Amino acid sequence: MNLDEHNDYFLDEEENTAQSTATGVIDFTPGKPAMPQPEKHAPKKKHRARKFFAWLITIAVLVIAGIFYVRYFNPYAVEARTTGYITEFEKRGIVFKTFEGTMATESALGDSAKVYDRNFTFTVPDDGLARKIQNLAVGSPRRVTLVYEKYYGMLPWRGGSTNVVTGIIEN
Repeated sequence: MNLDEHNDYFLDEEENTAQSTATGVIDFTPGKPAMPQPEKHAPKKKHRARKFFAWLITIAVLVIAGIFYVRYFNPYAVEARTTGYITEFEKRGIVFKTFEGTMATESALGDSAKVYDRNFTFTVPDDGLARKIQNLAVGSPRRVTLVYEKYYGMLPWRGGSTNVVTGIIEN
């Protein structure tokens, strides 16, 4: 066998390569490559939809967290004050015990006339401040000024009122 016959022998083999089909049958037709070439696919729309919904859910969670923060943790009135006489003060709650109270507040009607027209409800979550309020004002006709914060919503551990007392001033 000479060298040219030897090269022709290998050329024939390259042309008659085997290829498997989808049914698992080997196809020996000449000119086809042995391994199928990967097809170029269009970008998958599933991944684009997943990214869109992931961003949508992330933005929705952030908006809900922001609304929750503004409603329950950010007071809209800080260092507000009201003056009057404490009429009721007690410790309430099933799971979270807080001090709840009411106060008769004053309204001025001219030079000397004062009318107690409004019951102001409040919560004192701090035990030390609550003991101070009990010692100063409950059961005695002492006029006090409460410093408080107003919230849009109530939380169980903060009490049953949106008015949360942060300080007391004795008059």
